Amino acid sequence: MESLVNDSRFFPHVPPRNITSTSRVKSKSSSYVKAVVSSILGSDFQFNSSNVDDYEITDLAIYDELSKLLPFRSSQSMFFWRKLARPFASMLDTAAFPISTQITFLTFVYARVLGMMGPLDSKGPASYMTFDGSPVELSWVIPSNVKPGDGNAGRQVRFAIEPIDPRSGRLLRGMEVLRYLTSPKGSLGIVKCDRGVLDWSMITEQFLYSGAAAESDKRFFVGFDFSRSGDIVLKTYYIPRGRPSCIQSPSQHDSQLSLWDVDYTPLRSLLTTLDSSLMKSLNMMISYAENADAPFKPRLEILSMDCVSNEANRLKMYCRPSRGTSWADARYSFTLGGRLDSPRMDRVLARLEILWNLLFPFAHSSNNHDLNEGLKIRHADHEDTCNRRSADHPTGGLLYYYSLVPGSDMILPKIYLPVSRYCANDLVIAEALEKFHAIDGRGLQDHGWVAREVSSA
Repeated sequence: MESLVNDSRFFPHVPPRNITSTSRVKSKSSSYVKAVVSSILGSDFQFNSSNVDDYEITDLAIYDELSKLLPFRSSQSMFFWRKLARPFASMLDTAAFPISTQITFLTFVYARVLGMMGPLDSKGPASYMTFDGSPVELSWVIPSNVKPGDGNAGRQVRFAIEPIDPRSGRLLRGMEVLRYLTSPKGSLGIVKCDRGVLDWSMITEQFLYSGAAAESDKRFFVGFDFSRSGDIVLKTYYIPRGRPSCIQSPSQHDSQLSLWDVDYTPLRSLLTTLDSSLMKSLNMMISYAENADAPFKPRLEILSMDCVSNEANRLKMYCRPSRGTSWADARYSFTLGGRLDSPRMDRVLARLEILWNLLFPFAHSSNNHDLNEGLKIRHADHEDTCNRRSADHPTGGLLYYYSLVPGSDMILPKIYLPVSRYCANDLVIAEALEKFHAIDGRGLQDHGWVAREVSSA
C-alpha cells in the first residue's frame, strides 16, 4: 500500500495540510476551480497548461473544468476519471451540492480514489462488488422527509469501491486502506477521522480474517458518504472467507464465521468486544435463523459498519437466502418471521408492498408469484459475459441487511430489490420509481424526471 500511494502515476503528491477556505466569488470559473483545488492539493500543485484540449466535454461545467486542468499520469486514472468521476459529478450537480463542495469531492476522487480502482486489464480477480466485475457502486438516497417543491437539496450522495492495486490487480488490505484514508496525507482534511472511528472495523477484520493466509480470503469494500458540508464519512464492508470445500457445514464447536453460514452464534464473541448491548438483538437473529426452513435461512454474505464513534455505530449483517423471491417470502424475511411486529412496521410494509407491485407486476403481492417464475432471459449471451467477469457475485434472489444498534434491542431491516435482473429494462425501473415517489409525495412533478436523471449520469 505504501509503495502504491507514493507512486505519482496514481496518487499525486500533496504536502500535509488541511483544506483552507477561499474568499473568491464562488463560481464555476477556471480561476475559482483552481483556487479550491490548490487549497486541497497545495499552492504548488501543477495544473495542465492552458492549451490542453484532449479532454472530455460534457454539460457538467465543474467536471469539464477539472478534466481540462488536472494532469492524468496514467491511462488507468483517465479511464476511471471518466467512468467514476463523471457520473459522480452528475449526481452532485443534480443534488445541488454547493459549488465549492462539488469541486472538493471531485478533487478528492482524483487524488485519493482513482488510484485504488484496479488495473484496466484482467490482472487479479474481478471485483466481487458487482455482477460485471466493476469495483465501484454509486448510489444516492432521497430522504423520506423531502416533499415536492423542496428540489433535490436533501439528497445524500455516496459510492463504495473494492480497493485494488492498479499495478498488480491484487486486493488491497482493509486496515491499510483505512489507515491511509484517515491519515493527514490520505484524508486531505476532508475525511472525518476522529479518535476511535476505526475501532469496530479493526476488531471485525481481526475477527473474520485471523489466520487467513491468502489475500483473496480478505475481501473488503470501503464506502464514502458525502455530506453537503464538505465532509466524508467512511463505511466498511467485510466478506467472510469461504469455508473450505472439504467442510460442508460448521461443526458444533466451530468458532469461525464463514461466507454463507446460517449459524450466527460465533458472532457472540465479536459483539462482546464491540458492544455487549447488541447481544439481545443478535439472539433474536439467531432464533430466526435456527427456526427458518433450510432454503429460507439468512445466509451471511457481508458484515458492515460505519467509521464513526462506537456509541453512534451499528453492525449491519447482509444476508441472502438461497430461495424465496415472492412477496410473502420478502415479508417473512424482512420481519424475521414476524418477530419484528409493530404499527411502524405495518406502515413500512405497506409502502414496500406498493413499490414491489410497481416494480414486479408479474409477481404481484395478490398472486404471490415467485420472481424467478417471471424471469425471462432477454440477452443470454450478454448475461453470460457479465457473469463470467465476476462468477462469485450472486445475481438472483433477495438481499437483506439487518442493523444492530447499541442500546437498542430491536433489529432494523432493509431489503435490496434486484431490479437489474428481474425488470425488463432501465426505463421500466425508472417509471416504477417515479410512480412510487409520486404516490409517496416525494420527487419532482414533471413527468420522466427519474429517467432523465439516470440517462444524464
